[in-house]
Amino acid sequence: MSIQEFIAAHPSTVLHTPDDDIRTLVHTIGLSDFPYRNIHQQERLAADLERWPLLRELAGVDTAGDA
Repeated sequence: MSIQEFIAAHPSTVLHTPDDDIRTLVHTIGLSDFPYRNIHQQERLAADLERWPLLRELAGVDTAGDA
């Protein structure tokens, strides 16, 4: 499994915070099926998986095919 596949399969687990305007708007309007992705969080997870080999190993992510 590549890092990108791992990230896509594991949506944000961060608790909702009041400053998350998009999620607040989606919840308020009732668009629960809106396909919102936190790109910054996805990029940070990818960087963390690259930086921490043990985390990558525990997550079962294969980076051999990534470039």
